[in-house]
Parts: sequence; C-alpha cells; structure tokens
Amino acid sequence: MITVGVIGAGAIGSCVALSLAQRGVRVHCVDRGRPGGLTTDVSFARLSAYQQPTYQRFELSHTGIMEHTHFAGQFASAPWRHPTGSLAWAGSEGTCGVSARPFVAEIERLQSWGYRISWRDAAKVNQELEPAVSFSPTQTPVALLPEEGWIDGPGMVSSVLDAARSIGELTFTNAAVREIEVRGERVVALRLDNGERIEVDAVVNAAGPRAPAVAASLGAPMLRGIADRSSLVIDLVVDGDPLRHVLRGAELHARPAGPGRVRVRSEQVDSVLTGETESDLGRDNVEDLLGRAYRTIPALKASTVDQKRIGTAVFPADGMPSVGPLSTVPGYYEAFANSGVILAPFIGRTLATQIFTGEVHSLLRDCSPDRLRLAA
Repeated sequence: MITVGVIGAGAIGSCVALSLAQRGVRVHCVDRGRPGGLTTDVSFARLSAYQQPTYQRFELSHTGIMEHTHFAGQFASAPWRHPTGSLAWAGSEGTCGVSARPFVAEIERLQSWGYRISWRDAAKVNQELEPAVSFSPTQTPVALLPEEGWIDGPGMVSSVLDAARSIGELTFTNAAVREIEVRGERVVALRLDNGERIEVDAVVNAAGPRAPAVAASLGAPMLRGIADRSSLVIDLVVDGDPLRHVLRGAELHARPAGPGRVRVRSEQVDSVLTGETESDLGRDNVEDLLGRAYRTIPALKASTVDQKRIGTAVFPADGMPSVGPLSTVPGYYEAFANSGVILAPFIGRTLATQIFTGEVHSLLRDCSPDRLRLAA
C-alpha cells in the first residue's frame, strides 16, 4: 500500500487526503493546529468567481464552485455548503470596492463569460431578498449572482476527514513538520517537531501560509513569485438571522455564519493592514469595520462581537495555484492557492489523479510548482 504524507489539515489538505484515501492510499495527515482551525477557520470562505482579473482565473474559480456541488453529493448531507447566492453593488463612484474598475463593466464581462447574473433595483431587493440591508441611494442597481454562496470551512474539514477515516487508513498527528527527509533526491519521510519520524512514499505540501517554509525544509525555497494578503474578519452574534445572501457591498462584505451569526470584512479596511497582527487588530481598524457593518446592515448595531481575527493567505503572485509535482524532487507535491476553500475539492480530486496517473487537468497546466522555482 502506498503511503502519502499530507502536510496541512485545512480545506485543501483534507480534500487531498479524502481523494487519496478513496484510491486506497494510506494517508498520514499532519498539522500544527486542529483540523480546519487555522487559515480555513478565518477565511471568508465565499464561493465566488466574481472580480477575477482574467478569464483563466474566472474559469478556475467557476469550476471550483461547480465541483463543490458534485463533492457535496458524495455525502449523505453536506451542512457546510450554503448555496445562498450573493448580491453585489457599487458605491457612489460606480466602482468595485477598492478597484477602479467600473462595476457595470465587471458584471457585463462576467456575463460575457457565461456567468449567470441578473439585475435588481435596491427597492426590489429590500422587498424580496434582503430587507435588512440599507442601500444608498435607494435606486442603487444590485447584481444577483445565484451560483454563489459560502462554506463552513471547519465543518467541511471535519466531515471530509471523517469520511477519509471511514474508507481507508488515515491518521492525524497534531504537530509541525520540521523537515521533509530526502534520500537519493527522493522524499522518504517526514520529521516532526515532536521527534516523530513518519516514513512515506510521497508528500503533499498543503500547508497554506506555511507552504513556503515547508518547501524550504526540503531545500527548495520559493524566493520569488509569492504574495500574501491579510484580512480583518469579525464574527458578530445577533438575534435572529438578518442575512440570507452573501453581500459584496460598496464598503462591506458580509455573510451568514450559522444561526444568529454574521461574518464581516471590508476591502477598504484590509487595504490599510500592515501585516502585524497586534496593530492590525487595533481599535481604529475594528471600529472602522464595525462602522461599515452598521451602516450597511443597521440591525447589526444590536449585535455583539464574538471574534475578531486577522487571516493571512499566502499564494503564488500570478494568482494561479501551485498544484502538482516538483520535477527536481520525486515524491514531493504542492497544493496551495489563493481562494483555497473554493478550489479545495477540485484540487483534491485532480491532484490525486495526477499522483496516480500523471494526468494533468487542463485548467492546471500553468500551475506547476516548477514555475515558482524558475522565477527564483
């Protein structure tokens, strides 16, 4: 039986582990935190192909959304998946958030690519879809994107790992990877910070923000071609459920986060973050985000703050994921990406196929980890 080590038990790592287990692989999953409890938990976890800069990235995100539908069908129930649709609208300048791109042009471009979108006026939205949202002006045109939604990331990870355990040999170790051991230029083991050594035939680096550091332990550092993005996310507790859709408003993004809970973030607030967690969680940023939330959804003024956290994503600067083998180190694979929650089931399925057959999905032909080393 083949043994594969999967580093990272977030959205992508868990989906890789399940896809491998379905192929009869013994999987050792390793993460320094609880499964789904780090980056996946802080992610806004929106299923969306909106505001992608190129058709290639749109197509990948759109495929990720559709893959979630098929993926959920593997389970008796998938309470983590919420296909609510989303609503988007522009500010007084007519642009998309902090982007200078005209909002109407963005919607028309998505429609030309085959994305289902319909227009509503704000009054109609308040009457039929979202009575709690305050639009200014009240004649604001609103785009309804029915294919979108959101994912309960930790809930998905828990169910996915349980499914992997039930069909194959999967073990989880709560530890950090100190080194990927290579012998004769081939991966042979994982060495953990608790002193444990796990022998493997291959390893998948799905460590999210720590993926570059894990790669460096292999002796293949990613010196260039990597970007990062921080986001302030606040979870609010409120009476009832004031939201039905994911919102991409002029100054606020918001979504339901379970019964009596709403999650909020803002592109404008995120644009001034420094990357220093303590300062980014300072009073000014938090008050700015809450002020935007209260103006957009007045009912949230009665809410209480449950959690305020900074989420940091690390990904290839070209916006495409790093998925597949590193040609110089047999047995080493990468699986990390921007919008990891959207792409997780798709990456899990296609990477498992590539490990077994060598077949590269057409959407991932430009996603080889080799390109990051060439840039360096």
